Amino acid sequence: MPPKSQTLVQLPRSLCVSLREAGVDLDALARRVGVASAAERLTLAQSDELLDQALLAVKDPSFVLTATARLRPELFGVVGLAAMAAPDLGTALARLERYKRLFSSDTLELTRTREGVRILLHLGRPEHASASFRAELEFTFLVAFSRRMTGTQVVPVRVERRGPPVAHRGRSEAFLGIAVSYRQPQDVLVLSALDLARPLVSSSPELAGLLGARAEALLKERGTDDVVGQVRAVLRRMLTGDEPTLDAVSRALGVSSRGLQRRLSEARTSFVTLLREVRCDVACEHLSGTDIDLAELSFLLGFSEPSAFHRAFRRWRGVTPADFRRASRTRAPGRSTGRA
Repeated sequence: MPPKSQTLVQLPRSLCVSLREAGVDLDALARRVGVASAAERLTLAQSDELLDQALLAVKDPSFVLTATARLRPELFGVVGLAAMAAPDLGTALARLERYKRLFSSDTLELTRTREGVRILLHLGRPEHASASFRAELEFTFLVAFSRRMTGTQVVPVRVERRGPPVAHRGRSEAFLGIAVSYRQPQDVLVLSALDLARPLVSSSPELAGLLGARAEALLKERGTDDVVGQVRAVLRRMLTGDEPTLDAVSRALGVSSRGLQRRLSEARTSFVTLLREVRCDVACEHLSGTDIDLAELSFLLGFSEPSAFHRAFRRWRGVTPADFRRASRTRAPGRSTGRA
């Protein structure tokens, strides 16, 4: 059983229906992650793993477009309802940004610009084989939500995606109404200032007050469990060649280094432990899912030299990076040839 302080979540019901109709045995996948069925409430880690496996099991590469068209925001629970009750689209997106962490390790970062709002997607596991599916699911949902809730044909100002173009690029761009720039360093969606100001057809000040209070309570209930997830997400973003520091992560989260250390201690972990775990996770994802050179991977993870990475990986997993890569090739359904 998960700790009482850990929030339990469920995959959106309409997404589950779409996955089952696509031939995915969700209950079988749920048992792999430790629960009896996909209808049960899951820990955040179980929910992420279940969705990852389900998306990879889908045979239709354009499934995300079909599924998104059927997604209903209210089936995201208090988070979707709180966004729907907002007075305008900009406020709704800000609420999705704040409360998304309640049901996903993928987070949004909104920045106001002269164009409107720049929505940067931070994937919890950016090198996982399902990353492209998750990014497309997120952006198509945000566009579909914007259109449905404003009653207008919202078209993004710009869309940038990591990795190569999707196989169904034509259908994807037709849905979005704009050409997508692929092989970019980040996943970014930009919406105009005009669209941000559009009122929502479902706006309700009374419901907004009630649902906002409930969402804030849920964030508080997650407590120390939430700070662990936040630190992990920041560490993943910072693993780009330099070793992340406690001070740098604290600044990214807007807290003091001492306060962050205290909260991690209350969660019975430490910054050093989380850095080691995230490095190991990212290393394993690269080794099993890409053909990245080991020296380049060593640099990416912030090691001073490849031999240091080699020694650390042996401590983590009991085998060399090369041996782990060879073994993973016999299990993985497929791999990319880059870091997309």
